[in-house]
Amino acid sequence: MEKLSGILSDKESVQQLSELAQMFMSGQEEPSGGEGPQEAPDLSAVMKLSSLAGAMSAHDPKADLLLALKPHLGEERQRKVDKAVKLLKLIALWKIAKENGLLSDII
Repeated sequence: MEKLSGILSDKESVQQLSELAQMFMSGQEEPSGGEGPQEAPDLSAVMKLSSLAGAMSAHDPKADLLLALKPHLGEERQRKVDKAVKLLKLIALWKIAKENGLLSDII
């Protein structure tokens, strides 16, 4: 949260996040460079992206349990635990992206 507030307090970072959000929302390859007048940052898109960042750092009790068991498992099962934890994070990201409407063009 401290890093996020630091990013949101910097005008240049907010502008970069806004361009990134516009790129995702419009499906462009690259954000527009210095062409034409700059628009004000879309704060709703920035907040949507910040909720995704929060989901990556959120603690999931299921992932915590798997990570607690990991040292007691063999090497192959430890790799499976790592994959399972990554999948849990992806599922959390998917749910938040869907709730925020970031996936409205896809589904």
